[in-house]
Amino acid sequence: MKRTKSVEPKTGVSAGVMEPDDDMSAPTQEAIANLAYTYWEARGGKGGSPWEDWFRAEQELIRRKEL
Repeated sequence: MKRTKSVEPKTGVSAGVMEPDDDMSAPTQEAIANLAYTYWEARGGKGGSPWEDWFRAEQELIRRKEL
């Protein structure tokens, strides 16, 4: 029997990534990931928590939009 691949409807938005539509939109997952990665790099790639980096980056990006 041949398997078929599940296809999601095309919405113009990548799965799991929010696209900004105005100044008050949430930061994208890509932006959060990039900033969280810089925190990890700043520690020399050691220690810390990926979750803490993620939440710190998310809050920082939200704060920047509020300024």
